[in-house]
Amino acid sequence: MKEVVEKLLKRDKKKVSFILLLLLTMSAIISVYSWSMTSSDTTQINENVSQIQSSYDYKATLIPNILYPKGGTVEVGNTIMKKVTKEIPFTLLTTINSGVPVSAKVSHEVNLLLRAGEYWERSFPLEQKKTFEKTGAEVSIINGNYKIDLEMIKNFITKVEDETGVRADKYTMEIVPNVQGTISYNGTVKDIQMEDHLIFQLSYDEILLASEKEFASSVPFISTKVSSNTISLFGFDTSPVPVRITSTVFVLLFVVLISYLNKDFMANRKRIVPSQGEKIIKKYGNRLIPVSNKVEIDRKSIVTLNSFKAIIQIADAKELPIFYYESKLYFIIDGDYMYQYEINEMELSRSRSRSRSKNSKDETESDPSYALE
Repeated sequence: MKEVVEKLLKRDKKKVSFILLLLLTMSAIISVYSWSMTSSDTTQINENVSQIQSSYDYKATLIPNILYPKGGTVEVGNTIMKKVTKEIPFTLLTTINSGVPVSAKVSHEVNLLLRAGEYWERSFPLEQKKTFEKTGAEVSIINGNYKIDLEMIKNFITKVEDETGVRADKYTMEIVPNVQGTISYNGTVKDIQMEDHLIFQLSYDEILLASEKEFASSVPFISTKVSSNTISLFGFDTSPVPVRITSTVFVLLFVVLISYLNKDFMANRKRIVPSQGEKIIKKYGNRLIPVSNKVEIDRKSIVTLNSFKAIIQIADAKELPIFYYESKLYFIIDGDYMYQYEINEMELSRSRSRSRSKNSKDETESDPSYALE
């Protein structure tokens, strides 16, 4: 298998590398996309909405006065004349309106809350507590007629001021419909929460409306739907979970495979490192004259040099040619002198068999016998 892979890499190295990188990229993209997706989506569905609506309508019951000689109950605006008004009759209508019928279980009572600024407050019941249970798209919670007895309020305030000696700068009257209960729809139960208070401010000579007269609040019935997400791959829909696992495994597999193949390829890829003689021929070939036989040296004084650089220096200084024999013996003849540099057989054999690895390369570069310049 290893030999087959090596042959394949030697023959189609670029093609195999491209295919592996393409598969790795595709797996990585699918992995990132699947991990960015949630396994499921939660959707909230508004199945029904109940509207709780309250509306107040009030008038003023007057004693006979110059404006209203006969007195009686009259329509008024946001300001009521306190000195000539003895009662404030009002109606309160509170209903539940839903798009789909709901069940309401409710108890309620209406109170009048009298406040003296930050000093004190007192509650007066305007009706007794009532309880009922109804079902429908429109359910009436409160539908009643009530009245505020201003004579009673005036007398109570006067008595408190006389007994306590405390006179507030501001008094308020607050109609408080105390409603407690639940609304049920399709198995879901919601509490009724209301803050629909009608508020009046009392001054020396007038009563002012200090709130809205109509109120509305919503009670939504929301269901939660959980749907599983799917990923479409090659025409098939599947959950993100197996896609995450599979794509991540493929990413790791391709990374390991590419790393292994490249490491194996580089570890087994050999080339012959040029020998020192080959390097000399390549760099100084135009200055070298090959000879087929050794020169007679019986009558020559031989000077052996320890580097090829010395041969170059002597040739340049004396302007003499450089001869070489079998790419291992380099010499210069100068009369009775022969200057020579010879590559020994051990170094020649080692350089020819040295691999391209980094450590061997560092060893070659650090060996002084290989220095050319």
